[in-house]
Amino acid sequence: MKHGFYDKFLTFLLIILVIAIIGGAGYLGYKYYQKNKLNKDADEFLDNEFDKYIENIGDYVEDEYDEDDAIREQTGHSGPRGIDTNALTYRGYAVEGKLEMPPVNLQYPVLEQMTNANELEVSIAIQYGVGLNKVGNTVLIGHNYRSGLFFGSNKNMNIGDVIYITDTATGTRVAYQIYNKYTTEESDTSYYNRNTDGKREVSLVTCQSNNKYRLVLLAREM
Repeated sequence: MKHGFYDKFLTFLLIILVIAIIGGAGYLGYKYYQKNKLNKDADEFLDNEFDKYIENIGDYVEDEYDEDDAIREQTGHSGPRGIDTNALTYRGYAVEGKLEMPPVNLQYPVLEQMTNANELEVSIAIQYGVGLNKVGNTVLIGHNYRSGLFFGSNKNMNIGDVIYITDTATGTRVAYQIYNKYTTEESDTSYYNRNTDGKREVSLVTCQSNNKYRLVLLAREM
């Protein structure tokens, strides 16, 4: 009687263990699929729509047609030679540029200044600052997923690593080198405003320890 009870109990535990293993494997499999799907979508967008958009900006900038001022006046567009720099969108959000992170083999569209949390489920976004590739500091924010999605791989980047930012306003691609890496309190925003000595800088920021801390990477134009 007692032996039979223990057999049933062990069988029950085994079933629970198997279910837990299957559930865990399923969850990890979904996260892996999600990461690869989102990264693939981002790569396809950047390698096609984004690059074509930047090429068009270049064509307009190099064009010697001298009536561009009249074109801008008629269309109301603020971009080079009448290009509408708000025309490029990714999943419903305006795209301000592209961030390339060769050390972790990732690239993402940089979305307009963040206005709601849903934006960070799509890509990385501007949180604060003067704007991409402008003199001063611009803060870029992204989720820290364990799968490495978005800024989940920032912990693997180090001082001396080089990243690249291309802005949609001018089509300029600028190299930035990471010169500081640190963790700080969630409430600390000292990296928002700092003296950049007339240089262009970016701050890559993501959460750590269930949103209690922030991992900050500071990079300066080379």
